[in-house]
Amino acid sequence: MHVLHPLFVHLHIALLLMAFITMYYWLFKGLATSIFENRIYSLARLNTTAGLVFVVLSMVFGIRDGLAGNVALFDSPLGKWLYVKAILATLIVLVYGAFLYASRKKPQYLQEDPTIMFWCLATQLVGLILVIAVTTIGTMLVYYPHGLERLGG
Repeated sequence: MHVLHPLFVHLHIALLLMAFITMYYWLFKGLATSIFENRIYSLARLNTTAGLVFVVLSMVFGIRDGLAGNVALFDSPLGKWLYVKAILATLIVLVYGAFLYASRKKPQYLQEDPTIMFWCLATQLVGLILVIAVTTIGTMLVYYPHGLERLGG
């Protein structure tokens, strides 16, 4: 558990944050210089793909931990927060899956299709907001469970 938790939980946070930063770096650099580099955009896709794989692995190990009670049991007073995390994690998979699906349909250069470019940028933003929400709940479960109990746990 001591090796699996940081690998599967913390790695997807880093990868998806890097995907967000890379995607918006691609945008702002392209707007500033009029040169939208596909290699930067490809790095955002790679980070998103790897992050998505680790989100799924994190979900599998999170369910295992929820059943074993390593942090909280699903049927404990804090268990409803595990369900909230599971729902948000499922939304993360859907949002980043939509990013990968939309970005796959791009023409040779993403900036050539404003609709696809908008959806790619929007899904990265929404995905990062969901990652922050799940990370906050996870941190609260581990370090501040009394705060979650006050919120309705």
